[in-house]
Amino acid sequence: MILLFAACYQLDGFFFAPLATDAYALGGSVIPADCQELVDFEGKAGSLYGAWAHQPETNEVACAAGEANPDADVLLFFHGNSDNIDHYWQNVEFYWQSGFEVFVFDYRGYGRSAGSPDHDGVIADGAAAIDFVEDYTGLSSTEMVFTGLSLGGFVSIHNVDKRPPRAFITEDMFASAQTLLDQGTLLDMPSGWYFVSPFDNLAAAREIPAEVPYLVVHGEVDDYIQPENARLVYEAAASTTKELYMVPGMDHAETVEKGADAYRPWLECWARQDCPVE
Repeated sequence: MILLFAACYQLDGFFFAPLATDAYALGGSVIPADCQELVDFEGKAGSLYGAWAHQPETNEVACAAGEANPDADVLLFFHGNSDNIDHYWQNVEFYWQSGFEVFVFDYRGYGRSAGSPDHDGVIADGAAAIDFVEDYTGLSSTEMVFTGLSLGGFVSIHNVDKRPPRAFITEDMFASAQTLLDQGTLLDMPSGWYFVSPFDNLAAAREIPAEVPYLVVHGEVDDYIQPENARLVYEAAASTTKELYMVPGMDHAETVEKGADAYRPWLECWARQDCPVE
């Protein structure tokens, strides 16, 4: 009876709000249909599903079927905690419009991906996605850009120590489960609620290889995950090249939807490390 009572207080499942589907319905108004490719690949819990947004070849309108554009930079996008890749297609479009070959995937239990999400499982799914993109493109992780939104920040930051990207960006990411409890964000949580797993992004930030440029992005008025989380992560990050960008007027996960014009120069300059941000 005591064990059952204690189990009611566990909050780990709060981090995951998967939406299963039998078929994806990706938008076609921005990325042409022939530039979209649905794929599946193996994860530890079974098949994982994802989608490519390919760039057309230079001076061509159409994309080469089932092939990445070798002249385009590759961006691996780790999405947030709810729904599936359909819900985040606007983010994919945003990155694609900046000239990136974009890959997005569903964690276990999301979309058509097998299994059920948990702390270690989604981190393993992130590693499997990196492996898949490396095999598909022939590139190493050090030639790619990683960007993680909210929960996707957690998945990505726990992989960069072993699989460092060329550049790394997290958006609206929490610092740790304990920080969320201390701040009382997300839920009006009574005392006694707890997380079994630490979901500790601060510890992971300290393990980022020093040579990986890291941009921490957070909505300035985020009332879901408080902006202080971004400041804590930024301060903990071991990267020798790092920046904190607090997006004016943006709430949680609104930056691409409502602040795209202001954010795009930061994305492009940081991801490519080839131009200054004024």
